[in-house]
Amino acid sequence: MPRKNILLGGGVAALIVILLATFLYSAKTPNSDKPAEKIVLKAGHTTNTNEPYHLGLLEMARIVNEASHGRVEIQIFPSMQLGSEKAMIEGLLLGTIDIVVTANGSATNFVPQLGVLDLPFLFRDRSHMYTVMDGDVGKELEKSMEARGFHLLSFYEAGVRHIMTTRKPINTYEDLQGLKIRTMPVPAHIASFNAFGANAVAVDYGELYGGLQTGLVDGAEAANTNYDLKKFYEVAPHWAQIGWVILVADVIMSEKKFHSLPRDIQELLMSAGRQSAEFERKAYADSDNSLLSVLQSKGVKVTYPDPSPFREASKKVYEEFISTEKDRELLNSILNQ
Repeated sequence: MPRKNILLGGGVAALIVILLATFLYSAKTPNSDKPAEKIVLKAGHTTNTNEPYHLGLLEMARIVNEASHGRVEIQIFPSMQLGSEKAMIEGLLLGTIDIVVTANGSATNFVPQLGVLDLPFLFRDRSHMYTVMDGDVGKELEKSMEARGFHLLSFYEAGVRHIMTTRKPINTYEDLQGLKIRTMPVPAHIASFNAFGANAVAVDYGELYGGLQTGLVDGAEAANTNYDLKKFYEVAPHWAQIGWVILVADVIMSEKKFHSLPRDIQELLMSAGRQSAEFERKAYADSDNSLLSVLQSKGVKVTYPDPSPFREASKKVYEEFISTEKDRELLNSILNQ
């Protein structure tokens, strides 16, 4: 064979060896251009899909999905599909659920320092509440949550709360005396209605409509929004605008889950949490503010009792639940803003 052909054949063989080696190396070496694995987060809450909690989570999911170019998906389970608020909070710690929106009173069972937010007539109005929760007090409570294994994404709200009754309208403080009123299973809420002269009764929220209908309770507390959406007005048509509390809602993850995520995703979730809080709060305020005339058109009898006696009775609740110097400092920080 001519020398030229031998060289050509050797060159081809060498090329084949190089290509084979390159293939084997690339098969073993991760491709830096390979898309990151998709992250799916499971989020739960207890309200209907047309209520502000759900709308806020939808906004959070949208922001996260778009900003991550589809890398992160938040799957939302409304209407207690994943259990009660207490069960879902426990699920965070067990790792069976990733994000929960819960009324602050339920979170207080796990983070006692949050209890200050459950006191009656604490916030002057929504603006005051937002200033407090987005400021130093909110940061202080965030640290308390972290110490108990929870990571705060944002503070939502659960409405300005009033009092519904089935048969007797509440025109004055005296009209509430002795009535059986359902409250959330939150110590400060129970103490508040007992201080107001009512008898606080524990009834599961899912059974409240039936409890009002059968006379198990004479009334309950709620915001305009859930009073309308749950159709409580059908069985409790008397609606006293008292604004006894503005409820804070906590949007939380477990610290363990949050810090297991890549740093850029952590930052994205925090940003989306803040943006969705603005969206949710506006949705709640708009809903609450627009519903009163709608409710009246449905036959609801609206009354406006003087809040002064209720505020005076609330002092007992403050004395009971503000028991340490640290609690007092936190309360004063809120009241003085």
